[in-house]
Amino acid sequence: MAETTRFDSDAARTIFYIAAILMAIYGLGFFLFPQVMLSISDDPGVPSNPGWVRWAGGLLLGTAIAAWLAASNPESQRPLVVGLATAFTLIALAMLYSTLVGDYRGEPWLGWLLISGNGALAVAMWWLSANTPLPKGAPQPSAKPKRARSTTR
Repeated sequence: MAETTRFDSDAARTIFYIAAILMAIYGLGFFLFPQVMLSISDDPGVPSNPGWVRWAGGLLLGTAIAAWLAASNPESQRPLVVGLATAFTLIALAMLYSTLVGDYRGEPWLGWLLISGNGALAVAMWWLSANTPLPKGAPQPSAKPKRARSTTR
């Protein structure tokens, strides 16, 4: 795979910073103000004690820090990129499913904002995954496996 160009590195940094900032906003909200975050949706299914979602805020904050730190050296972050791409894809698909089958009964604009935002981040991360070289020493996907040498004659 070809080395990343200057444009690819700058694009990767930008994508990491955007993902980190958005995750930090949601993470701080769920960690410090879960009642406010859940009431924004106006979904009748909001739990009576939303404090139980504080753990999700901690996870989002930790992931935001990882994405922010990854921006300093985006060329060697392929495993993180694939993980984030998978997470954003699953979040977007789960929200889309919940919206289409009627599970989500909150504000429609918020649901579609979450679907489109996570979908955009998923596309960006999958793009990075396809354009980020594997770390040195990692097997290349196109490499043929070595055949064992026969010891019999």
